[in-house]
Amino acid sequence: METFNTKGVHHLGFVVANLDETLKAWETLFGVKAEIKVNPDLQVRLGAFDIAGIRFVFNESTHPDSRWAKFLEENGEGLEHIAFEVDDIEKAAGAAIAAGLPLRFAEHKLIHGLLTNFVDQSKMHGTAVEFMGPER
Repeated sequence: METFNTKGVHHLGFVVANLDETLKAWETLFGVKAEIKVNPDLQVRLGAFDIAGIRFVFNESTHPDSRWAKFLEENGEGLEHIAFEVDDIEKAAGAAIAAGLPLRFAEHKLIHGLLTNFVDQSKMHGTAVEFMGPER
């Protein structure tokens, strides 16, 4: 099996029904201010901030057919994925495939400035694992 180095948790990704309400609660409780972005390619509006060195990303679907909308419909709000920064995304992807875990994308996608791919949440007991690694 491929071996790879996990550098750390890049972020925790949550799906929410109402981004504005969610951010207001978190901002008020923790005294943080979220950075809000829209990603039309991924059909998502997201808010992100760091608390105690951990990045939290809250995702609200902008399209009824997006993966975020499907997750919300099937599971309700909550943790959807954990993103791990890895030293070599090819080795991480190879390890997943060798373990019989299918990847979401045939080719890694560039997201947040890093190559990214996911192990599907159906094989990871409800929470997808995202690998994020540098471009070669």
